[in-house]
Amino acid sequence: MENNFSPALTGLNQLEAAVLMEKYVMILGMINYGTPEQKTIARKELVQLDTIIHQHVDGVAFGSAERKLNLSEEDLEFIQKV
Repeated sequence: MENNFSPALTGLNQLEAAVLMEKYVMILGMINYGTPEQKTIARKELVQLDTIIHQHVDGVAFGSAERKLNLSEEDLEFIQKV
């Protein structure tokens, strides 16, 4: 069965969404490799950014990104834990 749903952005254009997602990746890097102080700051930033992203990007877009980025189950589990 074909998936007829398309990823949707609400209130953001593709460039703005891409910038937010790039920031998200950088914050995950700080959580993984930063100093204890950087990790604390990054976790706070991640909570705020996650809220913003989920207000503008639907679940279909996240699923599409997961497939296109070829994320492993381990990657996805880590992201969901944070």
